[in-house]
Amino acid sequence: MPDYSTRNIIDYAMDDNGVEFRNALYDNIHAKVSAHFELAKQNMAQNMLADEEEQEDSEASQEESSEDSGQE
Repeated sequence: MPDYSTRNIIDYAMDDNGVEFRNALYDNIHAKVSAHFELAKQNMAQNMLADEEEQEDSEASQEESSEDSGQE
């Protein structure tokens, strides 16, 4: 798929080239939506890893607390 610029979209519309206009417009929209989804997936993965690390840290702290309580 070729990369279309906003200028290409306008030129196709001005030239009454409906097929190329539609292709350029859809390609442009698809690229933006795909980029947004990729960013959302990266953020979700980072949040999942951060949550797992926090949970592991919390469990480790609880284990240390229970061991310290048992020694007294």
